[in-house]
Amino acid sequence: MYKKGIGYDEARSKLIGLLGNDSQIMLRNAQNGDEVRLSKTSIGKMLSNAAVQKSINNGFTREQHYAVASDIDNLFVNSIKILEYTDKNGDPNLFIHRYAAILYFSDAIAYITVRETKLIKHKYVGKRIYSTEIIEIKKFEGILNVVKKNLLANIPAPNFYDENIQKISNAAI
Repeated sequence: MYKKGIGYDEARSKLIGLLGNDSQIMLRNAQNGDEVRLSKTSIGKMLSNAAVQKSINNGFTREQHYAVASDIDNLFVNSIKILEYTDKNGDPNLFIHRYAAILYFSDAIAYITVRETKLIKHKYVGKRIYSTEIIEIKKFEGILNVVKKNLLANIPAPNFYDENIQKISNAAI
């Protein structure tokens, strides 16, 4: 499904169908037990032109992006957490968590972003799926090296899950 891809309408329909009557669901990561919310807002972010463009810039098609986004429930559950850090604007109440899931085509991974809000003044407190993109494992490793360099200067320093990064790299080989 990922390699061939699917259309926008099919992806959106599948994702909205996951939500049911509550208009949101909680997903639990099998590796670490993290629970995140998937909502209409999450779906909008994942299917947005900005998110799609990231996958296109990484050498994948719009249809492949939609296929990956439409399977976010399975991908997140089976993903591995690789990085977490405070918001780039320095807001101590916002945290970013990054997960990766092997896609088993073109040495690609789904790079999943989860946003965590800690303050009640925000609309939602907790973790929620924020976005996803497709990226080649080799480009992903290069990005991680740049991220490590840039973020290690920040206080508090980001948490890297080096053994999990190694698992993703080995699985993609």
